[in-house]
Amino acid sequence: MRLFRYRRPSLNRMLGITTAKRRIRRSLGISQIEGYTKPTRIRQKLKREVGLYSPAARVIRQTSRGRYPTFLGLGGRR
Repeated sequence: MRLFRYRRPSLNRMLGITTAKRRIRRSLGISQIEGYTKPTRIRQKLKREVGLYSPAARVIRQTSRGRYPTFLGLGGRR
C-alpha cells in the first residue's frame, strides 16, 4: 500500500458504493451496451471505417507533426 496518494478518495469510494454500482452495471450488461452506444465510441468507429487509423494515414499524421518513421518507432524532430 502506498504511503502518499495523489488524490484523496471520495466518500462513495471509501464506503464501497462505487464498487457496488460497477458490479451491478457489469452484471446487467449496461457497461457493454454503453461501449457501443457512447458518442465517442461511435466517432471512433466512423474514423476507423473511413480509414483514419490505417498505416498510411498514421504516417501522414506523424510526419505532419514533425516526426519521422524509423525502424524503432517514431523519431523526434530533425
